[in-house]
Amino acid sequence: MRFLLLCLFCFQCSTCLAAIPQIEVGASNNLPLDHPSILLMEKAYQQLGYQMKLVVMPLERSAYESNKGQLLDAELSRTEEAAAMLPNMLRVKVPIGHIRITAFSRNTAIKIDNWQDLSAWRVDVLRGIYLAKINMQGQSYTEVNHIPQAIQRLLSGRTDIAVLLGDETEWLLQQDLALPIYSIQPDLAKTEIFHYVHQRHAALVPQLEAALRQLTAQAQR
Repeated sequence: MRFLLLCLFCFQCSTCLAAIPQIEVGASNNLPLDHPSILLMEKAYQQLGYQMKLVVMPLERSAYESNKGQLLDAELSRTEEAAAMLPNMLRVKVPIGHIRITAFSRNTAIKIDNWQDLSAWRVDVLRGIYLAKINMQGQSYTEVNHIPQAIQRLLSGRTDIAVLLGDETEWLLQQDLALPIYSIQPDLAKTEIFHYVHQRHAALVPQLEAALRQLTAQAQR
């Protein structure tokens, strides 16, 4: 009898879990899993009765798959300007944080004050940083797929500067303080980031905006 009751309980639990709708959200493979934007969006979707499943992939591929809308339902975070490369997606118009675009190098003597200053150097750019693509038009650079690849190219001397996600790169460098890679200040850019959902989930946009406003207000108390 106890065994039957246990089986019934397990079946009911699994049914309840299966009934929770899931949202597949694309995210950069450069983000730590406890990144504030991830935690915030998890809470926002939970308020709406959804479970957010993070699908980690390279930055540019994540944008491609999110916009295509077959593997993914949403894109974790992009700038407002990135809407131009996401025509099938809708921006949730409540910012979920900021992004820093930062130049890194082994050479502490290099001074970079703006995007144009990069033209004098061999430069790598993390593939999928849309702001770099806009601001470096006409300049020569090499695209890399992920931050560790850029760091290795800097260490080997194959490039002089790597244009990367500032916070994520600094977090990675802190895992190995012996690496002689330094950020060049000031940042090339700092701007707000927003969540994007595929247009087939348009009904979620106002709900997410309301949930994010509430969560943001709670965090500021």
